[in-house]
Amino acid sequence: MQLAGQSFDLKAMKVFAENLQRILDKRNISTQELAQFCGTEAAIVQKILRQEQIPLPSQIIGFANALQVAPEKLLFTYQSVPAHFDCRLLALDVDGVMTDGGMYIGSDRKEWKKFNTRDGLAIKMALRQGLEVGFISNGKNTDLIGYRAEMLGVKRMYVGTDDKLPILESWCKELGISLEQVAYIGDDINDKDIISAVGLGACPADAEKAILAVANVILNTSGGQGCVRELASIMGWIE
Repeated sequence: MQLAGQSFDLKAMKVFAENLQRILDKRNISTQELAQFCGTEAAIVQKILRQEQIPLPSQIIGFANALQVAPEKLLFTYQSVPAHFDCRLLALDVDGVMTDGGMYIGSDRKEWKKFNTRDGLAIKMALRQGLEVGFISNGKNTDLIGYRAEMLGVKRMYVGTDDKLPILESWCKELGISLEQVAYIGDDINDKDIISAVGLGACPADAEKAILAVANVILNTSGGQGCVRELASIMGWIE
């Protein structure tokens, strides 16, 4: 099925269902209410949300009209950079953003992580353009994350168990900027407060549902697969 050039395969159906669910969650609208708005059955809406039924073009238009959004907001991976966003600081979670969320542990009890070189280049380019960059992790391996920060020229880093938002607020105070001037990428529930508070909250494609519901930008790439590079491209930081 096609609508305005959009071919519906399994991936497109997944994107549509996730976008629709995100909007319903954010606005606290039930499937029954949406069905009533659209003049359809709640069971049909639920099948579409469970990715058991491909939506008809008329249903896509009906959902979009009922929710007062452009059909493209339902059809394509969600990206919405706030108007007049003035980014001064790019803050990044580490596990699940700069890595795929996994870890390698050797018999010597040492922990290893795999980072994406495309993300590294994007961070270097952001720094060259005068942006501040910082890593905020609730992990434990300070030496490893610190070495990655040193490799890239990142001066700000926090690794520990404290809540992340106060750490970010202290950085903003030091820099003389507001949270509205921060872009942050996070993937898990401990990132929710920051993503809700900053000017631009982004997440990788495989982030937790609670994060997908509040992010301004849901990236096409997963954690550790170049999601930082993707955001840098969206923001125009790549030369």
